[in-house]
Amino acid sequence: MTPAIPLTRLGDPAKIGLLADTHCHGPGANDLPEAVLDAFRGVDLVVHLGDTGGAAVLDRLATMAEVVATRGRDDPPEDPRMAASVRVIEAGGLVVGALFDLTTAGLASGDGDRLDFGDGFSPEVLQRVFGRRVDVVAFGATHRDVVAFHRGVLLVNPGSPTLPARPRAGATGTAAVLELGGGVALVEIVTLGEPR
Repeated sequence: MTPAIPLTRLGDPAKIGLLADTHCHGPGANDLPEAVLDAFRGVDLVVHLGDTGGAAVLDRLATMAEVVATRGRDDPPEDPRMAASVRVIEAGGLVVGALFDLTTAGLASGDGDRLDFGDGFSPEVLQRVFGRRVDVVAFGATHRDVVAFHRGVLLVNPGSPTLPARPRAGATGTAAVLELGGGVALVEIVTLGEPR
């Protein structure tokens, strides 16, 4: 029997902080940039898309809002908050599917430099992966911030706040804020360390 996919329901409108690939191993996640917490002020939910580096990252984020997470390769297996490889969030009249790695799920091939969606990214495969139709797919693993629209689905990768694949001068990395309301999604890639 397939395990149930964890579902989180939020209101309309809703604001979600997206984070991935933090790889924070410092005590109390003190190596998570303070700019992440600044970027997530006022969000209703924080979704960590995997590779936390340790449970303390989720504890620190939980000072801002409710936190849910998906399991990456650099996550403690004993923490139940990171037990799910896939999560679904209903908010603002839309459905968000969250997972760590598109390639492992069969939604894309390639690597962080180039993802090829091919035939793997279809309504049928999305339905199989998330257990329902989704409007937004949030993912991590590549350390590259991405906002794209493919086959009617918004794709969002917040990049990494600590180890970005494309470092920007004067910035530690990136995160994302996803606003959902009235069936419309707006996403902002936040360059950490720059004024907002």
